[in-house]
Amino acid sequence: MTTLSELPEDIQNLIIRLPFRVGYYVSSSDKTGGDEADQREMLALENIVTFYIEDTLKSEFVQEAMQQMLAQKKNWDSWKGHIEIVPEECVRATEALVGVIEMKEIWAFKNNLLEIAISVAQAYREFNDTVSMIEKIQTYLAILSERIKAVVSGQEMPSTDSMLNISRDERMAINLLADTLGIVVKL
Repeated sequence: MTTLSELPEDIQNLIIRLPFRVGYYVSSSDKTGGDEADQREMLALENIVTFYIEDTLKSEFVQEAMQQMLAQKKNWDSWKGHIEIVPEECVRATEALVGVIEMKEIWAFKNNLLEIAISVAQAYREFNDTVSMIEKIQTYLAILSERIKAVVSGQEMPSTDSMLNISRDERMAINLLADTLGIVVKL
């Protein structure tokens, strides 16, 4: 099995930073909620990383990357720049891994990134009384649309609470990441 340290240094650094950057990308996509939401989402990111390190069912490659990311926590602030290129960084990182590590490890890495994005978005309910009436109507129409699709297709639908925890901007950021990573996600 290929370890992280066997990869070129620029790819190592990208893979180590990417879980943080994905979480920050989703968090920064939505400006509602203010500093309190940002703090909760960053705390959620740290907790998610810690959980993944303790979760022995995950890929060894992913676990190694997450351990390195947590070990470099002092650098997180410097990793916040040019956050708009995170989707391209996901492509670059996963393409660099093809043929170097097993596909199941690459899929584990991709899924890990998307799980982080979703978990960070769910960390704080930003849909509240401060949201405009137009956004409330759009959100409730989206929920209604998802319910109709679920009934017609026989699929399970996420709870209204879980859907409201993720803002429209965060949902768009997560969907872009999912498309970039080649993963189908239902939010």
